[in-house]
Amino acid sequence: MSGKYSSVKLRVEAKRKLEELQLKLRLRGIKASLHEILEKLVEIGLENEDTLVEKLSGKEEAEDPMLEMLDKPMDWKLKDTSVTIDKHLYGE
Repeated sequence: MSGKYSSVKLRVEAKRKLEELQLKLRLRGIKASLHEILEKLVEIGLENEDTLVEKLSGKEEAEDPMLEMLDKPMDWKLKDTSVTIDKHLYGE
């Protein structure tokens, strides 16, 4: 480290969360100052830029593909009921 520091303004809630993170790290045996935690978070943000962009853009996380398929089922052109689905799928 170069030993030079700069000030960063945080909302009160963000500072509380940062302190909470610091406490959780201490409970795991890791002693780190708030500025060390912020520096590490910046490094993690640079390493995971796509995730950071997604979080900052406000876009929701991608929906589970299986749930998407249930919402928009494919038309198999079969006229049946759930009672006969096994017959169509497994030939029983």
